[in-house]
Amino acid sequence: MLNAKIVEGFVSSCLLKRFADPAPIPDCHREWWEICCGPQKYVAIAAPRGFAKSTAITHSFTLASVLFRTRKFVIIISGTEAQSILFLNDIKNELIENEDLIKLFGIKSPKFWPKDAESDIIVEMEDGHQFRIMAKGAEQKLRGAKWRNQRPDLIIGDDMEED
Repeated sequence: MLNAKIVEGFVSSCLLKRFADPAPIPDCHREWWEICCGPQKYVAIAAPRGFAKSTAITHSFTLASVLFRTRKFVIIISGTEAQSILFLNDIKNELIENEDLIKLFGIKSPKFWPKDAESDIIVEMEDGHQFRIMAKGAEQKLRGAKWRNQRPDLIIGDDMEED
């Protein structure tokens, strides 16, 4: 079961050194991860710009969720599809370039992934386990999204509003 301590350990050991200007993990991130790992079906987190919400939730929590196999089918929704693709590209770069993640979790090379598109990836692990992450814009229809007869089990909304 994924919990805030596991997410924090994951971020500290596998992701932090790859962040631009890494800083110690703030208490609010620990609180957010605790909420996201809790039993609530719906979670909303709001904080001013500069609190690294996207880094803590959209990037780190999403990666932890799929790599620790608590989620299989994730959709990231932003105000526009282009914005959500940027979030997906950051995640994809970790899965392709982060040697710690690749070795620790047994992530296959993208040439062996069943799908590697700009807005949709299906990642395969060395043991055959797969997960999918899609990037969608708030203006797009999401009704009926399914993969392997499963509905998304994690939907992340980030930067849904426009200036």
